[in-house]
Amino acid sequence: MDKLSGENITKEYPGGITALRNVSIEVKRGDIVVVMGPSGSGKTTLINILGLLDVPTKGSVYLDGREINRLNERERCEIMNSSFGFIFQFFYLIPELTVIENIMLPLWIKERSYRKIKSYYEEAEKLLEEFHLLKRKDAYPSHLSGGEMQKVAICRSLICKPDIIFADEPTGSIDRESSEMFFNFVQLLNKKRGMTFFIGTHNEKFLQFATKVVYLNDGVIEKIKE
Repeated sequence: MDKLSGENITKEYPGGITALRNVSIEVKRGDIVVVMGPSGSGKTTLINILGLLDVPTKGSVYLDGREINRLNERERCEIMNSSFGFIFQFFYLIPELTVIENIMLPLWIKERSYRKIKSYYEEAEKLLEEFHLLKRKDAYPSHLSGGEMQKVAICRSLICKPDIIFADEPTGSIDRESSEMFFNFVQLLNKKRGMTFFIGTHNEKFLQFATKVVYLNDGVIEKIKE
């Protein structure tokens, strides 16, 4: 991925609710884009539309010049699994699966071949070791702390080696120590791997290392700082 962009994005919901109004934004490879705004400003909606989890009412999403929001569901899913990673505030780990099984889950969609998926097992263990969780690989989410669950969610977002990671309030449900770990993780992967991030948050500490800050209010971009 060299560039992801949204052009004139509007999102309307039943009942006359407009979450986004004519929003245009550009994300380049290696960016750390931070979207700031109060609750209800449209941060999550923008993440979901750019990440193909939702579709705009009006406007377009482009990946390297290709309009991707109008692709069929199978084609959108292929892009999501090959190019996008996601980290959510509430983790969304499957309680019946172990730590390493949760991390491997996106591969079942991407590869659909047990032999190929098995080849990633060592990569999953390396990720767990990097986050000091290897000894917990066979534990279930109910036995993990909030910080540990966030680390598992991070590993899951990385297992398919995405071009960009979307994070929606990634520090909203974890303690201060785990938040510091996440800040370091973002900066390290950005510098070490050139990883691109698109982060919706209230946490102003992200502003210390953001390459672009988008201020969103009532579904409208008020200003962009680069």
